[in-house]
Amino acid sequence: MFLINDIEVIKIPVRNSKEPFCNLTEINKRIKVDLSMSQIASKSEYFSYARETIAIKLLEAALLLPEGINFYIKEAYRPLQQQKDSFNSVLEYNRKHYGDLPEEEIYLETCKYVAPPEYAPHPTGAAIDITLINDKGIESDMGTEFNATPGETDNATYFHSDNISDEARENRRILSRALSRMGFVNYEPEWWHWSIGDRYWALLKNEDAAKYDVVDGNWIKKNTCEAMEWK
Repeated sequence: MFLINDIEVIKIPVRNSKEPFCNLTEINKRIKVDLSMSQIASKSEYFSYARETIAIKLLEAALLLPEGINFYIKEAYRPLQQQKDSFNSVLEYNRKHYGDLPEEEIYLETCKYVAPPEYAPHPTGAAIDITLINDKGIESDMGTEFNATPGETDNATYFHSDNISDEARENRRILSRALSRMGFVNYEPEWWHWSIGDRYWALLKNEDAAKYDVVDGNWIKKNTCEAMEWK
């Protein structure tokens, strides 16, 4: 397993695509978005936006879900400054709670939960944090809460953790089957984190380069998907 700050990830170059962003709230009834933003730190108006490829592949993946089960997006795009703030916040938390560990190990523990800003996929629009929800609005049991940490769950946030119920394991399989078939890759320490086009994806897919670089809200505003007929 590679962490997102692994040297093999870091050395992947970025051949920046100018691909526009799409608002994931406008795609399909099988793709729902948590508009409350209650479980994320970002307050960006573009939190539900992702690159056009991600939107198209997500739509195709949604059609593979069992009847009555839908995707539930928690977060897609995240501003770079928010990524920096989140990383530093978790780093400081880990310093207080793992103070007896060497600084390098504390840094690595932090990278399991939040990506270092310089390599993070969310600020590029390549990543989505996603779970499942049924037609009644009840979120599926995925073994841990979204955004839980490995440390507080005895590593149950790891996608292939054995420390979860059979029901949660099956729900993770449902999520994985649909997304993986469309080319998404999972970041193992976080069952909810999936991406296409970032450095981590490029490494796992044996691609020569990542597709997307960091952008800000002003760029997204000027580069949104043209109207298309979503299925």
